[in-house]
Amino acid sequence: MMQFLYNLVNWQYFGILAIIWVIADIVWVGRWKALVGRVGKLITKPWIFKKDKEPHDPPLYPREFLEQLALNSRRETKTDAESKTSKEGKDERILEKWASSLMDLVFDARKPIRSLGYLLALAFFIFFLFADTIVIANTMVLLGLMGNLPPVLQRLDLAILGGALLSAIVGVWILVEMSGKEGELINADTLTDSQKKIFKVLSLIVTLFSAAVMVALAIQRLISLGSLQSSSTMDLIISFILYGLLAINNSLSAALTYQPAASGFMVATFLLVELIIGILPVLAFLADVLWRGTYIILDLVTWAVFTPIIAIPYVIAKMFGWVG
Repeated sequence: MMQFLYNLVNWQYFGILAIIWVIADIVWVGRWKALVGRVGKLITKPWIFKKDKEPHDPPLYPREFLEQLALNSRRETKTDAESKTSKEGKDERILEKWASSLMDLVFDARKPIRSLGYLLALAFFIFFLFADTIVIANTMVLLGLMGNLPPVLQRLDLAILGGALLSAIVGVWILVEMSGKEGELINADTLTDSQKKIFKVLSLIVTLFSAAVMVALAIQRLISLGSLQSSSTMDLIISFILYGLLAINNSLSAALTYQPAASGFMVATFLLVELIIGILPVLAFLADVLWRGTYIILDLVTWAVFTPIIAIPYVIAKMFGWVG
């Protein structure tokens, strides 16, 4: 199969075939309109915590199974009578309420997608701490305060490029979240206007610092390739940006993601606990998200591959009057 694809790509008429293929995909309006309709309907369908009025649309969607899975696996609480039978039962009831209140903070039925946002913030937060450690360790080596670093701390390119790109993403992300009345991926509902303004300012600073780091990295690469002439002043500025400004920017990005990352740690903990004790609502939700994404990808690929295969013979038959 790989050999066939290699030969196809290197075929002298491959470009012409590709152009015909793309034109056939675009021209058949009815087919791509149906595709957009299916994808739009799948994206806007209610999440697993809410009853779906059209569970079988689109086809091959196991919606009823996922709903039943989430419904049958919800926790059952003790009755008041059972909780009053003993002091131990009362203490267990209080502990259960405390655990339920924590779960409500990180698993919001009105905005279930926030749980994934918290996990994303946690991943960003961990990376920024790691990138800061790499930058600081390499700076101490340059100053002669440390000797050889372990291999994991020698990836300065990862810390610089990854830190700049992810910091820019986080800066824009938090700025967008704080600009609305409610946060979509993090909980910004309880913040005051003043607190949101502080987050906006920090987000803007992080975005600008990230742009400066990426520009400095590009200039350094051009100098190493000989396209630009180096100077002591330019080297000093680049060193300050890549070793000083980057560390500050990673710290600011970590500060921006600290609050949602704490909730992300709670989400990860609850997921681990639920995997152990067998409670499945969150797993049903994740399965729903995974299925929708897989369905959309397969639908797009199938549309792109098979539209010309159907369209071209149809057009030929239409030209010869074989079809009405």
